[in-house]
Amino acid sequence: MRGTDVAGVVEAVGPKVMRFRPGDQVFGTCRGAFAEYACAAEDRLAVKPASLDFEQAAAVAVSGYTALQALRDAGRVRSGQAVLIVGAAGGIGTYAVGSAKAARGSPACAAPARRT
Repeated sequence: MRGTDVAGVVEAVGPKVMRFRPGDQVFGTCRGAFAEYACAAEDRLAVKPASLDFEQAAAVAVSGYTALQALRDAGRVRSGQAVLIVGAAGGIGTYAVGSAKAARGSPACAAPARRT
């Protein structure tokens, strides 16, 4: 089963798990996330914010982290810099725009007007 984005309710935990217990609402990444039940390492999960539904929370981990890596690690974007984000209408692009704004940058976005 493929998939990496996951969000749901903890069903059970291993004996060494300290941060979560059954019934906790979480999101993060794991292998096989497209399954009805998935198993994730404790350090790959976080408590789901109450303001997000499960679908929204599941989209945060991979898209958000990829945008962060692109801006911070690969692009080395610093506060006040102008940033061109091509494809800003997609999942990663959306997070890149928000992250650039949060860093007090000036994002300039480019997305296709329509697909042909």
